[in-house]
Parts: sequence; C-alpha cells; structure tokens
Amino acid sequence: MRTLLALFAFTPAFVLGSEGVPADAALAGQDAVSRADAAASLLQQKLQARLAQAMAAGGPTAALAVCRDDAPRLAEEARRESGLRLGRTSDRLRNPANAPPEWARPHVSSSAGKRAEEVRPLEVDLGDRIGVLRPIAVKAACLPCHGAPGSFSPEVRQALAKAYPMDRAKGYSAGDWRGFIWVEVSK
Repeated sequence: MRTLLALFAFTPAFVLGSEGVPADAALAGQDAVSRADAAASLLQQKLQARLAQAMAAGGPTAALAVCRDDAPRLAEEARRESGLRLGRTSDRLRNPANAPPEWARPHVSSSAGKRAEEVRPLEVDLGDRIGVLRPIAVKAACLPCHGAPGSFSPEVRQALAKAYPMDRAKGYSAGDWRGFIWVEVSK
C-alpha cells in the first residue's frame, strides 16, 4: 500500500539561481517557485489519495476510471485552490488533453526515454511568469496500467481500448520517467 501513496513522486525542487540578480528579484523568484511546488504537491496528493482509494476498492480498472474521470477534475480543483495554471503531461500521452504547454515541449521531448533519476526539476523563465516542471516517476503500482501491454489483465486491456483508443502511455518499467507536473506562476 505504501507504493500506492508514491505513485507520482517527483524530485524536490531546486531554486532559480540568483547570481547577478537583485536580492528582491531572487526572493520573488524563490517565492514563485515555492508557490508552484505547493500547487504541484496539492495536485499530486489529491490524485495519489484518490488512486490509492480506487486501487484498494476495485483494482487497476477502478484506478483507470480515476485517471480518466477524476484526474481532470482534481487538476481543476488544484488550479482553483492555488490560483495557478497547472497540469500533468508526458511525451507518451494517454489523454490528448494533457499535451504539454508550448514552453514545456522541448523539456518533455528531451526527457523522453530516460530513467526518472536522470530527469531533474526545472524552472523556466517565461518573462512575466515562471514555468515549473516536476518529474513523475513510474512506480511498481503504476505497472498494471502503464507497464508491458502483454502483462495487462483482460479487464485493463478492454478498459484502455475503450477509454483511450490512441493510448501511448504503456510499456514503462518501474523507475522510468513518466512525465511532468507543470505549473505556471507569476513572478
């Protein structure tokens, strides 16, 4: 059950460099990154709790329903609670609505195929705001729906085919990089 609580673990944040930046600007950047990390954590915690609940009650097919039905609603709740724009994305999407924002695309592409420990958190200067990317690692508990397709139960195969006919979010191993939680925050 502990692994279920770590379904979407991301590496702790690092702060924007402040070399050559006025002290108050560096502090404002640190505050923005802290707000972004809080919002990413909020989304992560809400989704993990709901997935753990669904896995315990109904197994992988129930968890798939959470990702399909509840994850967008939970992201919207986190947006409202934090006042920030945020979501989840990957290079191998299951849901096309999770396509990366334009600024994140090069970072998503350059992380493709890597192990999670190779992908670092990132902050991107977007002018009036900061884009924050926090990596998501594949955990063992993710594999019944994101692992090798040949290992999927018939119920999972059927649920995936029905909910995500263009699914690309499979074939992962534990420890692979799965994607990012992304956040945009004003400076």
